[in-house]
Amino acid sequence: MVVVGIYFVVPLRAGEISDERAVLRLALLALGLVIMLLLVTRQVRRAVERDRSMAEQVALLLTLVTVVVAFFAAAYYLLDEEFNGIRTRLDALYFSVTTLGTVGYGDITARGQIARAVTMVQIVFDLVIVTSAISIIVGAFRRPGDSGGQR
Repeated sequence: MVVVGIYFVVPLRAGEISDERAVLRLALLALGLVIMLLLVTRQVRRAVERDRSMAEQVALLLTLVTVVVAFFAAAYYLLDEEFNGIRTRLDALYFSVTTLGTVGYGDITARGQIARAVTMVQIVFDLVIVTSAISIIVGAFRRPGDSGGQR
């Protein structure tokens, strides 16, 4: 919840940030993506450690999902002109969550090439996260010596 709260208060647009240079915004977006990649890698490695309980592993993955959803929501909010239907931060968060859930109601659509590329990147991230979560949960139930996956 803290991550989502930060998403709603951090200045993102040129009007909210005193520096209006698009290159800086793109560089910050790229840096954010690299940081998120490192976080994803770190969290997945931590989640699959043998000495972690299933509850700890699920908590780590939920934190990771929240960060990924908020990051992509911020990217969509910045790219609102590339989408049909994104006008507010809540619209962008909604689109990020529906993309994660592979629901895609169709009320918000990516019309620009950049928007489509960013959406595809989120879909790949989401597949990695969901696959990791399923692997962790199934692995917890298959560990020798565990009683029903509980620790």
